[in-house]
Amino acid sequence: MESLLSTAPPTGRSKPRTLTALGVAAVILCVWWAGVPLIRLFLAVLAGGCCWEIYLRLQPGNPDHPRRAAMAAACLGLLTVGLWPLGDQLPARSANAPLMVAGIALAFVPGWWLLKSNYMHRRQHPLVQSVLRWASVVAYVVAPLLLFRNICLDPCPVLGGLTGPDAFLACFGLLWILDSGALLVGKRWGRLPLHRRISPSKTLEGSLAGWLFCALAGWFLYPSLFGIRAADGWGWVALGAGPVGIAGDLMESALKRKAGVKDSGHWLPGHGGWLDRFDSLLALAVWVGIWKWVLA
Repeated sequence: MESLLSTAPPTGRSKPRTLTALGVAAVILCVWWAGVPLIRLFLAVLAGGCCWEIYLRLQPGNPDHPRRAAMAAACLGLLTVGLWPLGDQLPARSANAPLMVAGIALAFVPGWWLLKSNYMHRRQHPLVQSVLRWASVVAYVVAPLLLFRNICLDPCPVLGGLTGPDAFLACFGLLWILDSGALLVGKRWGRLPLHRRISPSKTLEGSLAGWLFCALAGWFLYPSLFGIRAADGWGWVALGAGPVGIAGDLMESALKRKAGVKDSGHWLPGHGGWLDRFDSLLALAVWVGIWKWVLA
């Protein structure tokens, strides 16, 4: 997330940032309360927004029609995550589900690498660049959110006892705890940069604190709130969510630095764009998908 592990934000952005964060939290709570149809719609819109920003802000598009390419990418994310038929239960039915899911999920890293690499930032044959960009967008955004959607739409208990819609809220809860704990500790005691070149405002102290709070939530808070056993899933998911969420944030920061932009978009005042706010979710979706279908 955009504010993850940061030191104090500039004064001019503090109020919009806070109001936007509260608004996003309220929307996610409403989506969770409304149930499966709205969860599907929310994740589809999120996929479309992230794909749009990658084409329009983080990558050089077609020099003649950059918005046309961005719109096509947005439609790809929106329609795939929103309308992919029979995808909700398909991995669970396949005998090769662990290998299939692992391959889909782990493609997240080379997809990100392609977006950041010089293959996307130098002159080459337009067809080659277009194919690479489409593949990277699918691997980095669409595939993780599709896996996450499959979990969130599952009516059966997943990851230690939560139904899919409750898992949707629980995952966002982990990221909120990681974000808030890291920001508070980093603002007060942060001294050492986590990665000076990619994101110098993020601190090592904040990242460790956020990771600790996230793990404590999975092992103690979630069992008391949801009546589950942490060792059955959510304790381990939360333990991995800290470093995974931090990595997702740094990966998106690296894309912005490569593209020479401060924010991925301007949709969310004080935060930036869809990717700025939900970058950690993409990485967490990969981790949750691997845990559910491969490790559990």
